[in-house]
Amino acid sequence: MSASVVIRRMIEQDIEVLAVAFAPWNKSRAQYERYFAENRSGERITLVAFVEGEVAGYGNLVWRSDYWPFEAQGIPEISDLNTLEPYRRRGIASAIIAECERIAAASGKCLIGIGVGLTPDYANAQRLYPKL
Repeated sequence: MSASVVIRRMIEQDIEVLAVAFAPWNKSRAQYERYFAENRSGERITLVAFVEGEVAGYGNLVWRSDYWPFEAQGIPEISDLNTLEPYRRRGIASAIIAECERIAAASGKCLIGIGVGLTPDYANAQRLYPKL
């Protein structure tokens, strides 16, 4: 990953930036508004990645998973991890995952969950996650 990549916690101005960048993925502004509200309430941490000032991707650390086996054991989950096509294969998703792991560990969590779809749309994630 190059030095021009910055990963930071979501701020309110990121709502619009993410909504515009990920609109072709059928992701709505309302989704990012909800993420920001959940960041403020402490339910979620959204990390946003920038390359040379341009949004490149984002991911979430959710303290209470919707996936029952994680929720039952109090395991936080990385969810909705996305990297825009021009920025893929640069280590951005790996860096977001590493930061989620760091945050979870700093909060006393020794396990963290992550899920992936089984369709070909998720092929990149299917290759990446087991490596990490």
